[in-house]
Amino acid sequence: MRVEHEYDVSPPALLDVLTDGGFLAARSARFGGKGDPSVDRVAGRIVVTVPRHLPVEAIPGPFRRFAGNGELIQTDVWSRIGDDRISGTWTTDTGDSPLRLAGTYEITATDGGCRYVVTAEVEVKIRFVGGQAEAIVGEQLATLVRKEQEFAQAWLSGPR
Repeated sequence: MRVEHEYDVSPPALLDVLTDGGFLAARSARFGGKGDPSVDRVAGRIVVTVPRHLPVEAIPGPFRRFAGNGELIQTDVWSRIGDDRISGTWTTDTGDSPLRLAGTYEITATDGGCRYVVTAEVEVKIRFVGGQAEAIVGEQLATLVRKEQEFAQAWLSGPR
């Protein structure tokens, strides 16, 4: 999965939003957060931890039992931070679920601002039906990422 969005701000300005406690709390409240996100700045890295709840009701019935309760912890690590290019990784702790979600972030400067690209690898370790489940989860995840990118755009554009 690959989702991208263009913004009319610099890469560091977008990173400031994506790692801002107020933005993270508002995004969590809107898109399935469970608990308070945390931001730690250590040795040139920014680590964001967000407790989340996946919308298991969007998963077709036969696959729901493999999703567990939908709760997970997402950890974003922004480690390569520059004025023109910023990149990081994200991982999830899904507990006992056979689901593995991980990916990358990349923010690059453009003539009018920046481009934010989110990639994801979805792996469902279930014999015979894992591929079908991966496709469903991937579609749902892409929709969520697009909505979160639009939310960031709205956050940048005006009053909250």
